[in-house]
Amino acid sequence: MSELLETLRKSVLALAAADPSFKRFGAAHHRYELREPITRGDLPVELRAYAATVAGGGAGPYYGLLPLDRISPIAAPAGVTAWQHALPLAHLGCGYAAVMPPDGSVWIDARAIGLVAPMYASFNAYMIDWIDRVAEARWPEGFVPAGRCALANALAGYFSVHERRLGVTELEGEALADALAGLGAGAIQIANEGPLFAADEPVDPCVTCAQLLEHFGLPLAVVQPGVAPLIDR
Repeated sequence: MSELLETLRKSVLALAAADPSFKRFGAAHHRYELREPITRGDLPVELRAYAATVAGGGAGPYYGLLPLDRISPIAAPAGVTAWQHALPLAHLGCGYAAVMPPDGSVWIDARAIGLVAPMYASFNAYMIDWIDRVAEARWPEGFVPAGRCALANALAGYFSVHERRLGVTELEGEALADALAGLGAGAIQIANEGPLFAADEPVDPCVTCAQLLEHFGLPLAVVQPGVAPLIDR
């Protein structure tokens, strides 16, 4: 095992020891568990080396790496010319996927909102950035601009109902607190529109949406728990 891969392995173990209650984003899903290594010759070089010597999936950025022995290429959405097919790596939340084209880079595939763009130049960069951010108690990079997700639109609509009822242009103070108090556990469902789940299945929120909930003092529990990606069931 190379020094870099050994460092990645030890870093994941250190993250697990530092977060026993799985408080970091996505940790409750992957629980810092590393799947058994696998040998798969058709993976890009860095991913192939990681899968063969560290883990065949499990602990990793966002909601964790998918089972690398089961992933198969997905077609690029209409309008994307940089690649034709890519391997899905992880669920980013809100149905969006981290995918890897043949060149080994990592992209966000948020086709439901018209966002398909590079995230990291390589798999190792993807993993290292995640480890650095979690170790420093920072959020993973969101990549999705604020206001683009369905959850943001749903909250805006919910607030608008209260504003019309109260005859105000913007909720604030006690009125805002009362509106937020009306959002109990599971009050919001995010329906999938991406490539990793069946249509309209409930999915967990992306980083941008989780930060939005935190901004309003809302727990993640207001979002109905999402199902695991089809490939991970």
